[in-house]
Amino acid sequence: MTEYWSGSITFTGLGSGTDFDSIIEATVNLESHRLNRMEAWVEQWTEKQALVQDINTKLLEYQTALEDLDSMGKFLTKSATSTDSSVLGVTADADAIEGTHSVVVNQLAQNDIWSGSYGWSSSSDVITTTDSTFSLTYAGTSYSIDVPAGTTLQTFVNLINADEGLNDGVRASLVNDGSEYHLQLRGMDLGADNTINVTGSTMTGLTSSDFVQTQTAQNAQLKVDGYPPDASAWIERETNVIDDVVDGLTLTLYDVTDSEGEKISVVTDTEAIIGNIEQFISLTNEIRSAIAALDETSEDEEYDDEKTSFYAVRGNYGMDIVEQNLQDILASVGLGFKRYDSTSNEGDLFSSLSQVGISTETDQNSTDFGLLVLDYDELEAALDKDPDAVARLFSAESDGVSYSGNLTYESSITDLTAPGMYDVQYEISGGVLTSATINGNAAKVDPDTWTITGLSGNAEQGLILGVANRTDGTHQGDVAIRQGKINETLEELDRLTDIESGTLTIIDNNYQTIIDNTEDDIGDEEDRIERLQQRLIEQYARLEASLGNYENINSSLSSLLGQLE
Repeated sequence: MTEYWSGSITFTGLGSGTDFDSIIEATVNLESHRLNRMEAWVEQWTEKQALVQDINTKLLEYQTALEDLDSMGKFLTKSATSTDSSVLGVTADADAIEGTHSVVVNQLAQNDIWSGSYGWSSSSDVITTTDSTFSLTYAGTSYSIDVPAGTTLQTFVNLINADEGLNDGVRASLVNDGSEYHLQLRGMDLGADNTINVTGSTMTGLTSSDFVQTQTAQNAQLKVDGYPPDASAWIERETNVIDDVVDGLTLTLYDVTDSEGEKISVVTDTEAIIGNIEQFISLTNEIRSAIAALDETSEDEEYDDEKTSFYAVRGNYGMDIVEQNLQDILASVGLGFKRYDSTSNEGDLFSSLSQVGISTETDQNSTDFGLLVLDYDELEAALDKDPDAVARLFSAESDGVSYSGNLTYESSITDLTAPGMYDVQYEISGGVLTSATINGNAAKVDPDTWTITGLSGNAEQGLILGVANRTDGTHQGDVAIRQGKINETLEELDRLTDIESGTLTIIDNNYQTIIDNTEDDIGDEEDRIERLQQRLIEQYARLEASLGNYENINSSLSSLLGQLE
């Protein structure tokens, strides 16, 4: 008797001796060669996709790390000290100029404080038995507070502090002198203009005559480097933290000084700058190493004695673009930077990384082959010449500059005005600014303000320039928006990793499409193999049944012949 079912066939009690299971298995395995190849392809593309996703993650990490160095304030470290930090504190940012300053502080900025002379025995004393109002002015603005009948002294304090108009400017509190409670009104803002005046009240102990000024609102007064020269004149500010008197310096006034004042010294921390450059190189080399590692192909997988190669991800044109774009940024002159001309003394002292000692290792026998390397002697020489110029090469962000005496740079719009060099030409006729172009594109001119503005739709949109040479004729000048290497790299990283249109996103999506299509083909091939297997089972089952019948006939004939003998 023969038994068979899908997936296998078993023969029992038959004399054919044929192993049809092995025949079917061998036939199916032979027909599965294409299926095995496709499964290998899915594995290959999945591995390649994982490598691309890993590079994308590394680029995002690279981007985050570079953002810590993406401005002059972060990259260019300067320090400032004063001769007595308990009297005058000082901090410096990238705009501070190395040197010394003298600061004389005549008075500190103060807030206004008024204290009540009338006393109450308890904070729960009722201050009015009728509905009343309490009026005052603060910083020139009038306020009026409704005070219901039965209001206690503490509730009155709460009403003042809860008033939407006053609660950010005037705070009320109670002062207990040991026997009585007195109301105190305190202005929260420093400066001579922020004064308090009680203007109206009929409540006992709360009229204007019941308050005494215990601290007068006043401005801070100081002289910086002998200015103003008039002995009775002072620079005045409404605060004791002043950041708009000396470029790049924030002064904190703690006390008045004598007539000699305090001395401030500003220096550049070159060691910190070197550390930032080392960090930049280290981060960049990590990315270069990760991309270079993609050249290493996976080990070959063997199917039916044939080897299926796993192609390197680097074979993808898009990945080549990623590597090349990042390399081009570091090898080229900075966006908006102009090579220095020692004859005309025009341009940027440092406009490329090679000028500050950074290069790519070209020795294939070196362990640093393909990576950035730093010549410390060249870097230190550059820092000795101009540390600000070195830092600008790395971290300038939409830094506008005019390279011509004909024009002045006024302003631009970050993220709108494109970094780069702009050729500006303008014409003056009869003492009037009549027309201008920027990189050959028509620009807006304002004869009244002598300004030239880039129009929307062009790279120079939002760029505003001032006309310095106002003589009749046609004039030309170069103006630039400088972008340091770090910010240029960050913009490229934005493009590469954009979740919708980034180069790596496109590669990842392409790989996923290949995987999906191949898996669909695998499903079709599996169905074909299954149908083939089922047909073979059925065919060999029928063959075995036929052989069994023949065997039965043979046995019957043998038996009959035996009986005839």
